[in-house]
Amino acid sequence: MSRLGGNLFERRTRLVVRLLLAPALVGLLGVWLTSAPKLVDGTSSANTTSWVNYDNDNWGGWADPHNPGFVTNSAGCDPIDPAQCMLPYPNDWFTRPDPTSATGRRLDFDQLAMPTNIAGVPIDTADYNRSDGFSAGSTMLTVVPGMTQNADLPASGLPTDVNLALNDENPTDLGVILIDADTGQTWPVWVEIDQYTTEAGVLPAGAVGSIQQDLMIHPAVNLLDGQRYIVALRDLHTDDGSLAQPSSAFEDYVSAYLHPAGPQAGSLGSLGIGQPGDPRVDHMNRIFEDLQEAGWDVSTSPADLYLAWDFTTASTQNVTGRLLSIRDNAFEQLGETKAQIDAGKDVGAAPSFTVSSVTNFTTAQNPLVAREVQGTFAVPCYIAPTCSPPLKCDDAVATAENELSSIGNAIGAPADEVLQTLVSDVGGSPFDDCPSPGTFYYTDPTDPDDTPSQVPGQFYQASFICVAGRSAFDAGQLLRPVEYGHGLFGSDTEVTVSPQEEMADRENMVYCATDWFGWANSDIPNAILALADLSNFPILADEGQQGELDFLYLQRLMINPGGFASNPAFQYTPGRTFIDLSDGVNYDGNSQGGIYGGTVCAVSIDAQRCALGVNGMDYSTLLSRSVDYVAPDTLTEFLEQNAATPGNLTNVGYSNVFDLFYPDQAQRQLILDMLQTLWDRVDPDGYASHMTPSAESGLLPDCTGLGVVPVAEETTSHCDGAGVVPGPDHHVLMQIAWGDHQVANITAFDEARTIGAESVGGAATSNTLGAGEAILASRLCNTDASGNPTRNDPVDSEVNSSVTDEYCWAPDSPLWDITPISKYPYDGSAIAIFDAGPDGDGTGYATDPPPPSDVYPPDTSANLDPHEAPRRTCAAQDMKGAFFDVNGRVDGLVDGTGGLVTDPVQELTGFVSDYVGQSVLTTETLAGPPYFSGGWQGTCALP
Repeated sequence: MSRLGGNLFERRTRLVVRLLLAPALVGLLGVWLTSAPKLVDGTSSANTTSWVNYDNDNWGGWADPHNPGFVTNSAGCDPIDPAQCMLPYPNDWFTRPDPTSATGRRLDFDQLAMPTNIAGVPIDTADYNRSDGFSAGSTMLTVVPGMTQNADLPASGLPTDVNLALNDENPTDLGVILIDADTGQTWPVWVEIDQYTTEAGVLPAGAVGSIQQDLMIHPAVNLLDGQRYIVALRDLHTDDGSLAQPSSAFEDYVSAYLHPAGPQAGSLGSLGIGQPGDPRVDHMNRIFEDLQEAGWDVSTSPADLYLAWDFTTASTQNVTGRLLSIRDNAFEQLGETKAQIDAGKDVGAAPSFTVSSVTNFTTAQNPLVAREVQGTFAVPCYIAPTCSPPLKCDDAVATAENELSSIGNAIGAPADEVLQTLVSDVGGSPFDDCPSPGTFYYTDPTDPDDTPSQVPGQFYQASFICVAGRSAFDAGQLLRPVEYGHGLFGSDTEVTVSPQEEMADRENMVYCATDWFGWANSDIPNAILALADLSNFPILADEGQQGELDFLYLQRLMINPGGFASNPAFQYTPGRTFIDLSDGVNYDGNSQGGIYGGTVCAVSIDAQRCALGVNGMDYSTLLSRSVDYVAPDTLTEFLEQNAATPGNLTNVGYSNVFDLFYPDQAQRQLILDMLQTLWDRVDPDGYASHMTPSAESGLLPDCTGLGVVPVAEETTSHCDGAGVVPGPDHHVLMQIAWGDHQVANITAFDEARTIGAESVGGAATSNTLGAGEAILASRLCNTDASGNPTRNDPVDSEVNSSVTDEYCWAPDSPLWDITPISKYPYDGSAIAIFDAGPDGDGTGYATDPPPPSDVYPPDTSANLDPHEAPRRTCAAQDMKGAFFDVNGRVDGLVDGTGGLVTDPVQELTGFVSDYVGQSVLTTETLAGPPYFSGGWQGTCALP
């Protein structure tokens, strides 16, 4: 019997018992309470074999003139959530039918409903309304009055990031359900309440608008492309223990479903919500029928249903088509056909390139790198007006201020004064590079499905740096070509610092890097321009895709005989290259390079293996959890503290700028969620379901040149042609740092589930030392080295803990629904967790587990950031080395075939004899996970 079918006392009793007995329930969460079948990735349905989709009705959305309030509600706000105009979100209320699109729908954002900046300028809707649906990683947002604490979530039967196994319960026993309306499949989620209630700009939170704490529902596995989903909530407990009450508008729709009335006459614009003549009544009735079919009995206890709505995800072609289009066009210019590109055939020419410098280091100068080569290569430009930056600015400050002229004096004091001070203080690099902001060039900008074209005659000179590992170079051996991706707003020079140079030497590699065009150091002014007026965000999304094309061209240069190998800079002697052209080219990136590297991997036609370090996906979820984004001080405080040191950007968070221009805290989560629809075009969030053969939807179909392809036909057999298998067969190795302060672990776990990765090691079995594999079980709680609780979560979640201010992850939650690798070496995609140890133990990178809320882990002398740790670990480097050894010639894996995931041995230079009061044996080696990082317990820690 569903919770809606029981009485209120029974439901409350069950919820209280669940909360109090959470630790005991951990072992039971994998047991179904009914016989509902388990589908992929933890999803389930009560009866998918006979599912009937009731709500496929081509509904009109807010712009239907027959809607109640059409005349008076000019912004098109959805009345079922009165807290904010565009909530709940995402929501098909904000779409319109469009038979020309792949999904049959098109986003239809009203300019009057869009969030505004401090100058009152609303975000432009044009680029959003080109989309035929919402992000497949969308956070479902609503506001539940009185529900502000994450402690309310277990009491409401809502799965959280620290207790994902609640998704294994029967959907009829939870407080949330997410249903694929086409198939009846229910989707796993994790839920949180916004705890980011401050502002880092000039004005405090609440000075503009109000302080709002959204209920945020995240898919634990990305949704499928081009599908319609229903989300519903019920029995939600507020802070005082009472049940949340639905809005009167939603109650009217429930009432209309339960008590249908006959037709009545009504004048246009004066019809009542839920009354006869309201065109949404039939649509909501169909949603309620779907909920009934899924086991949520709306008829028995309608008052318990808090809210329900539906939305459509964007089609694969609409999200990925721009990048695939410029990729195909660029490689066709190298002499390849679309079929050859789709199949991953390196049969064309290499891009043109120029070597500008060759440096041969002595061992004394550089013990790790023997040769460094720098230069440029030509890439077709698809960004208008140009991809090429102008000369250095004569007046950096004036140029930066001019770029922000769209805000001008309208921001008023004190924000205008602070902006001028900020620009003055940070004058010089990166502002002296003056990048030209631009977006894709379209031959028909009026066509929402048009794909970008090359700006006539334009090519861009992208930079590159390559380093050759000393050990193999000095021995005259061939070096494996690996492409490197740098961190957020960094540069290609990152490949020349430790531990990248150590990796090149240790794993016999030639490592090459280029700037992330659009997201490199010189692009910071464009980022500020976009943050000042988010109508400019397409600059970052479009230029990021141009940057990903640069990486594809660099891969071709590294592996094509007519590329780098043909130049004396990459040869031992004339005609004898040191690049191994027989082992393929592979990709390795960290941080942003690990994030956007997932997109590069998904569309690559040359790279076979991709190592993604400290990565994740879905920037809208990641941002407020990142120490890079969240500012430790307000902008005013920062400028006061750094008045004597202009140019010091060390403690500036991107929220300083964002909150300066968008000071209404209530808009933040909605803005970030909206941006993700555009961000998906460059973020792996839009590509993860096609990143690997084991991903939800298999390798990425390329529908370029076929016009608009209906969702059902967006398959490789239809788009790539009969017999064409997209290539190469991408495999991904994810290496994450437990408790990462910059890229939230939960976004990596979501990505691993979406791409079908298996885990190195399994889940912990209890919260005692040594009881786990992938991470030490004792590291699931926010305790210090002495076992005392620490406080880096602003709200006590009390998940699996009775200690005030202490939180614990359920032992199986980090790797929930991620299958452990059963045998090594393993041929597939994988995720490995590297643990640097508990905060306060005095070793490098030691930290708490990730906080279970949308706040960042604070950097302190005890609570350090482990973000750098995995790449500095010998085990991680060896694991990547074996993974990149595609032919198996170096490691001799499995009869000469390689590119496999191994379970490397820990190299220990000493071992502490005691940990948290428990004896630990000293040993020379330690096989198997967990993989310790950065020196904890004496592991091999690179400089």
